[in-house]
Order: sequence, then C-alpha cells, then structure tokens
Amino acid sequence: MTAGELNAHVEDGTIDQVIRVAEARQCKALSRIADDICSRERARLVLLAGGSSSGKTTTATRICTQLMVDDRAAVQLSTDDYFVGDDENPRNPDGTLDYEHVECVDIPALTADVATLLRGEGIARRKFDFVNHRPFYPGDELWLPAGGMLVIEGIHALNPRLTAGIDDAVKYRIYIEPRPSVELFMDIKPSASDARLLRRLVRDNQFRKVNPAKTILRWPSVLAGEKKWIEPFRGNADAVFDSYLVYEMLVLKNYVGGLVELARKELGDLPQLMNLRRMLGVVEAVDATRVPGDSILRETIGGSQLDY
Repeated sequence: MTAGELNAHVEDGTIDQVIRVAEARQCKALSRIADDICSRERARLVLLAGGSSSGKTTTATRICTQLMVDDRAAVQLSTDDYFVGDDENPRNPDGTLDYEHVECVDIPALTADVATLLRGEGIARRKFDFVNHRPFYPGDELWLPAGGMLVIEGIHALNPRLTAGIDDAVKYRIYIEPRPSVELFMDIKPSASDARLLRRLVRDNQFRKVNPAKTILRWPSVLAGEKKWIEPFRGNADAVFDSYLVYEMLVLKNYVGGLVELARKELGDLPQLMNLRRMLGVVEAVDATRVPGDSILRETIGGSQLDY
C-alpha cells in the first residue's frame, strides 16, 4: 500500500477498515505460531526476542492468549525486569553505560527463576523501575501451572546464556521485527530501523521521560549493540513475526512530529531527523482513539487494555 492510498482511506472515511484488516492479519499470524508451539510435544519454554521497540511485550502477551485458546496455560516473564541497574551495568570503553550488553541482565537470577518455574515452584516476581533504573520486588509470587508454557521476551531472549542448562527440545524461539510495507515515495519504504526509531521516540518520551535528542543520539549505539548481541541468534528462530502495522505511521505522526522538532532545536538538521520529518510529512494523521486496545501500537502510545 502507498502513502497516497492510505491518505485516500483517511479522506473517504474507510481507514477503520484498513486498521481492522492490519490487526486481524497479525492475530492470524500469532494464532499460527501458537498452533506450531503446541504441536511440539516437549515445548515448555517460548523465547521471544527482537530489537528495541519491535513490540516484544505485547506480542508475548498475545502469544500467551493464543496458547490459552489452544488450552495451554501460559505465564510471561520479561528479561527487562532482570536488568541489574546502573550501578552494576556494563560500560562502554568511554565510560558510558552500555544498555545493549547481555550482562545488563542479571543472568544468574533469571536462569534460577526459570528453572524454579519449570519445576512447578513459585518465585518472587521481579520488576524494573525505568525512571530510577533499579530492580524491585512488588511482593507477589509467580507460578507456572502444570503443563503450562513459560513465555520470556526481551532483546536477549534468544541468547543461550539466558537459558543455559535447559534442553533445547523444550524451547521454541521467535524472532520479532517490524517489516514496513507502506511505500512513502516511489518504491521507497521506511526501513525496519526507521519504524523502530519512530516507536522508540514516542515510548521513551511517554514512559521513560527521556529527551528525544538523547534518544536520537543513542540510536546508533542501540543498533550496534543489536548487531553484536541479537543478530547472531536470529537464525535460530523457529518462527519470525512481522510486528509492523501498515497504518501505524499515521497514528505516530500525532506524537512524533513534535518530538522530532524538539530534537532539531538541540541537534540541528541531522540527516536522521530530516529523514523522519520527510516521512511524516507525506502521511495524514489518524487519531489514536481508532487503535484497538490490544494493538502492538498501544505498547508505544499507551492506553493498552493488556496487562504487562
């Protein structure tokens, strides 16, 4: 679909149909993945990884729902909740914090909790405070029902260090990334990196109180870290899920346009910022109230009806 076609749907009032079809396609894809998981007799551990802002958390939650449709109980963990915090976080050679390093994750704590859950025992639920950058324990426990699936999502979920000692036959691996399908200019589509950066700008501002200029400046190191820590393992995936929604840029325009301008005031006309500005300029804005409550896009803009 082209930007012109999307804009025509906005103008003639049929954009809601585009949204419903895009969401239904993703639901169908997730249903097929869940069916494949359940077809594997020994599968107990679902590992879902992808780059920053690829939609991992919502996808993991919706995979759990699809597993329950197949009469399999499912419990979800995020590797983000096992971040060690800034005091223990690995650093780059220049002394800055390296948030893409696998040892950002408290690997011993995570592997111990996974083993405990797979034995049918309970663990103290762990969470991470992204504003103050430290882990905490809310006080409740987490259990995996007998015969249930444990679904773990995070950028490092496919790294074998996080599930060392667990039989590979128990694991089902999913790689997630947005694969933009909308043509903004003649034969030119946004890259996966473009799509994720737009989401990341909104998410960082909405939920982590991060200045958009900081998000832009940090993005190259995010991509470099993904190339080092995620790319080597994506080929091991049993399934690949496309998290892109053809209409998402129309919704994100409401949020990202102002953030791009704020970043330009600090950073000037960086090529990356001008590219984002150019892309946003060719699509009409669509109000966020049209986005379903369980959409992957809600992970970015907020208002999700799902419990994370």
